[in-house]
Amino acid sequence: MKSPTKHGIQVPRLAKNLTVETVTLLDDHAEYFSAALSGGDLVKQTAASVIFEQVWLRRMNFTQSRLPKLRLLDVQLETCDLTSAMWEQARLQRVAFNGCRLLGVQLLEARCEDVVFHDCTLEGTIFASATFKAARFENCNLREAVFTEADLTNVVFQRCDLTHVDLRSSKLGGADFRGSIINGMQVGAPELKGAIIDPSQAVQVVSVLGLIVKDTSPPDPLA
Repeated sequence: MKSPTKHGIQVPRLAKNLTVETVTLLDDHAEYFSAALSGGDLVKQTAASVIFEQVWLRRMNFTQSRLPKLRLLDVQLETCDLTSAMWEQARLQRVAFNGCRLLGVQLLEARCEDVVFHDCTLEGTIFASATFKAARFENCNLREAVFTEADLTNVVFQRCDLTHVDLRSSKLGGADFRGSIINGMQVGAPELKGAIIDPSQAVQVVSVLGLIVKDTSPPDPLA
């Protein structure tokens, strides 16, 4: 049975009847399956290789948590706080973030497949060396986010604020920036090859590349 899709992205597969659970402490290699977790305080928790599968997370506080090699499979996060969390080498598949706060999150070397960020604050988030496959950012604040050496092939940024985002050495073939703010992006011409922009963004891209645009004027006969 194929998963339902939205914009060509598979949405999380959640069971109709999830078991309501309470989590106060995460242990290494802990697994949570087919559960609904709400309002939990996991601030500064440290645990490796934790797995959440078919889980609905609502108002969970992961602030300053450190969860290397975390795996999220078929997970929906609603208004969760991940401020300054460190989730290196995380694996995310069919995951939806809705209204979440991800200020300064470190998702280094993350692998994201069928992932959507909607109405999220991701200012200063670090996605260095991350890989995205079938991913969208919708109405998100990504000011000063870092995507250095990330694979953003075909990723869609819809109505996002990408002011001063760092895209150096990233792969942007087919990445769609139309309708987003791209002022001060740190990116070079090689990375931008194949990226999609709208006509109103062309002047900003020219400025990013260090070019100067001037109107053509007739020569001064007295010069």
